[in-house]
Order: sequence, then C-alpha cells, then structure tokens
Amino acid sequence: MPQNKEAPVKQLTHELKYENRWMKVYEDKIERSGGKEGLYGVVEKGEFALIVPFDGKNLYLVEQYRYPLKVNTLEFPQGMLEAKDSDIKENALRELKEETGLTAASIQKVGTFFTAVGFSDQTGHVFIATDLTKGQPHLDEEESDLKVRTITPGDFETLVRTNIIKDSGTLSAYGILKAKGLL
Repeated sequence: MPQNKEAPVKQLTHELKYENRWMKVYEDKIERSGGKEGLYGVVEKGEFALIVPFDGKNLYLVEQYRYPLKVNTLEFPQGMLEAKDSDIKENALRELKEETGLTAASIQKVGTFFTAVGFSDQTGHVFIATDLTKGQPHLDEEESDLKVRTITPGDFETLVRTNIIKDSGTLSAYGILKAKGLL
C-alpha cells in the first residue's frame, strides 16, 4: 500500500482533554493541505491482543456486558498490553488464561488490525491459540459477568450472517484466519 511522503494534515496543537488508565482523549487543531483549519478528536489507546482459541472443532468466545452499548456481546478473548507483560505474545497468553481459563501449548500471531482509524491509534494483534488445556478463569472485577461459550466455525458464521456477532475485532480476526486458511 502506498505511503504518503508528506502528511496531508499538519498538527497545530495537541491538547489532552481526558485520561484514565485505559485511554487518553485529545483535541487536535489541524491544518489541511489546502490551508483550511479543522479539529480532530483523537483517542490514544494501547495495543491489545485478540486471541482466537480453537481446539480443532470449536472456537471459544466470551459473552459479556458492554456498558457503552448496554448489551451483551460475543467476542474472542482480548485485552490491552499491560506493564507486567514482556511482549504482546505474553499478553495474549495471559488474557486467554484470565478470561477463559484456557492454556495454549501453541500460540501464533497471524495478523494486525486497526480498531477505529477515524479517531483512534489503537492496534489489535490477532493470535490463534491451539492445543488447549482447560482450567479456571481469573476474572477482573470489570469482567465478573463474563461467560465462556464454545461454538463451531459454522455456527460462528451463522451468528455473523444473522448479525448476532458484531464486535469489530472478533469479525476482523475471523476474517484474517479464514483468509489465511487457518479455520
């Protein structure tokens, strides 16, 4: 894909408006290549791992309540890179164990995606986890309602076609795995 030699948008200011432990929200004044000024709201969020646990027959998803939407969603396990992680692969293994109780003897990074290119710099790294051993999850307080669900890839695709699975990361990850022939 071609890269811009010179950015068509010049940042004039970068003002922090809000932050918490998961994100920072900025308001940027910008100047477009034609000279007109404008504003961008920019959300800075850390990198995260999204893990597709697959035992050769079933996929493992988590069902949880998502406050911003006020609905339960079905998603692959995922979580942000934390200081205690030495790298994104370690993050993937930790998140898999915490959310599902599963331990993977094999984990492979298969791709990367951007979550919301119009307003965020967040990057997701997709892993496939296989050779799974079951154990007990170790849920954070924010995840106390989380439930593990198993479904076949065929049932997953039915849930996509019927618009039940809507999480962008989950859909992206599945698409990457299908395109690479891993499912």
